[in-house]
Amino acid sequence: MERRQNILKTLFAVLLFGGAWGIIEATIGTVLHLPIIHRTMFLSSTTILVPIAYFLMGACYKRSGNMRSVLYMGILAASMKAISCAIFKMSFNPCFYILMEALSMGIALLVIRPKKVISFAGLGTFIIANTLYLGISTFLRINVANATSTQVMENIQKYMFMYNCVAILYTFALGAIIYGVMKLIEVKEWNFSKVKEVIYHPAFASSIAAIAIVVTIVLH
Repeated sequence: MERRQNILKTLFAVLLFGGAWGIIEATIGTVLHLPIIHRTMFLSSTTILVPIAYFLMGACYKRSGNMRSVLYMGILAASMKAISCAIFKMSFNPCFYILMEALSMGIALLVIRPKKVISFAGLGTFIIANTLYLGISTFLRINVANATSTQVMENIQKYMFMYNCVAILYTFALGAIIYGVMKLIEVKEWNFSKVKEVIYHPAFASSIAAIAIVVTIVLH
């Protein structure tokens, strides 16, 4: 009975946070790729969407208590993207990058195992995950066999240092804001138990996942 409950808890946590990841990737990701937006390191999916994905994965891990839930989340989000890619005959590369993010976060969680998502341990987990992800993805972006040493170093400097530092700063700032809001709620003794019941309800989690599939296809 307990094992069944744990499986269901993990399942609905993955649907909830994986669905939220899919919705954010489709909506904010679409905006960030618009031609009118100047896609510098300050406004790119690498510095904005990836940190949000890691936060959602951390929240999923803490909610489910199961480290594998992070990988399941990645599979769910990548599958949603794959459906859109297959329908519109687009490259499946984004799916592989999503899976890499999930794998990187899984490895980082194995190293640190933070007790709280919003904490210095949580930030450390993100730093490890993002550095690992950018390290792998940097070498996938360029053809190392044909690239010059200068091109390789330029890409390492650009992604491993510049983009990584901006993403870490964004994450620290967002974490500080969330921490401040949490402290305010604690001081004011506001009760959001009813809201949490709705958010973590299986029907709500399933609805979020279903919406994510639709939004991903519509905003391909």
